[in-house]
Amino acid sequence: MDVRAVTTDDVPPGAPDCAVNRSRDWELAERLESMGTVVFNNSGTCRICNDKLLTYELADELGIPHMPVSVLGRPLPPGPPWVVKSRGGHGGTEVMLARDEGEVADIVGRIPSPIIQSMAEPGRDMRAYALGDQIIGCAVRTSRNDFRANRSLGGNAEMCEPPDGVGEFVEKVCRRLGSDLVGVDFVFQDERPLLNEIEDAVGCRMLYSLTDLDPARLLMERVHSKMSR
Repeated sequence: MDVRAVTTDDVPPGAPDCAVNRSRDWELAERLESMGTVVFNNSGTCRICNDKLLTYELADELGIPHMPVSVLGRPLPPGPPWVVKSRGGHGGTEVMLARDEGEVADIVGRIPSPIIQSMAEPGRDMRAYALGDQIIGCAVRTSRNDFRANRSLGGNAEMCEPPDGVGEFVEKVCRRLGSDLVGVDFVFQDERPLLNEIEDAVGCRMLYSLTDLDPARLLMERVHSKMSR
C-alpha cells in the first residue's frame, strides 16, 4: 500500500482508496465515504463513539447495562454524588464530580453539552481493545487519588482477563457499529461491568507498554485485508 499521513487541513483532492481517520471528525469521514473512500473507523462509529449520549442510546438498543444518565431539563438520576460530563469529551477531560444539586447546577453551566450520570465505583475502570469484533487486549485502570482512573490523569494500569459478559457486550457493540479498532470502556458497580464509553480514535499506550502487541500493525493488516477483497 502507498500510505501517507495528512492533517485534516491537508486532505488531498480526489478520493483516496481508504483513510484511517484519527481526527474524531465524523463529518470528514462522511465526506470521504460519499466519494467512495473506505474509512476506518466508518463515519457512523465516529459519530456515535464521540457522543456519550448516543453511546448510551446504542447501549440501550443492544441491551447493554450502563449507569443511569440524564440531560438538562429531566430529573436527575439516582445520587448524590453524580458525575457531570460533556457529551463530546474524551481522555477524562470535562468529567467532574458533583456532591450535591448545587454543584451539578454550577458544573453544567461550565461545560458544553453536559450529561449527568449516577456515580459508579470510583477510581477503577477497564478498557477492552477490539479489532473488528474481537478483544485483543483488556486492561484495568485504578487510581488512589481521583475518581477517574484514566492513565493520562495519573492512573495505574495492568492487563487483565475480561470478566464474564464483557466479550459478548464488546461483540454486540462492534458488530452493530462495523468498527475496525475501538476501545470499549467499562466501569464497575458491585463488581458488575457497565458500559461507560467507546473510544473511536482509541489511544493504545497501554497495549504498547504492557504487551508485545503492535496495534498499528494489526490495524493496517486489517486495512490491507479488507481492501484486498
